[in-house]
Amino acid sequence: MLKKSILMIARILLVLSVPVFLLLTNLYALMSPAFLRYEYGKADFLPPPGFTDEQRLMVAEMAVTYLRSDAGIEILGDLEGKEGALFREKELAHMEDVEVVTRRAFLVHGLLGLLIAASLGVLLVMPDTQTRISISLLQGSLLTIALLAALVALVYLNFDWFFTHFHLTFFEGDSWIFDLSDTLIRLFPTRFWFDAARIWGLLTLGEAVALGGIAWLCNRLTDTIATR
Repeated sequence: MLKKSILMIARILLVLSVPVFLLLTNLYALMSPAFLRYEYGKADFLPPPGFTDEQRLMVAEMAVTYLRSDAGIEILGDLEGKEGALFREKELAHMEDVEVVTRRAFLVHGLLGLLIAASLGVLLVMPDTQTRISISLLQGSLLTIALLAALVALVYLNFDWFFTHFHLTFFEGDSWIFDLSDTLIRLFPTRFWFDAARIWGLLTLGEAVALGGIAWLCNRLTDTIATR
């Protein structure tokens, strides 16, 4: 009875962890200078007035560096343009909030990685449970695809609603709302976030399909060997 309970818990944790782990893995990949260069490198994504291509990329990379490192907010607060500081106090405060959310997300990512490893370990050491690994991974990939389908439909049907409620979930009040003239909006307009969300979803979908395909093949191979 205890063995069955442990196996059931391990399988449930594995299935539920896969979607979030894949999403956070790709979030970390997108928060990189490489994605900035890709997005800003598009011929029809011109820099806003007051920025050259090089300046826009440099400031955006500084923002990403702040979020991914132990650098203080002064890395952004000390940046100046022709009219003084590039970022207003409200923008800097929002970036500090984003940094807190980012660190928590990556902490969850690390914990999920450990949880997945532990679940796989339990299923591996238990006798006659190896086939359940492939089944659980297949179920996790299918759950990921289902969640992505819902998110993609929401993004394409009403991106503004998705964007607004995403921010309302993680940030207080109107702390994330800025003027069109603010640097954060000029660097990261709605188009930037729409493209990022689309690529985020496609990367995760590709990984989920690959994981599910491998798990399905492993399960079929195991069944074939067992029937011989």
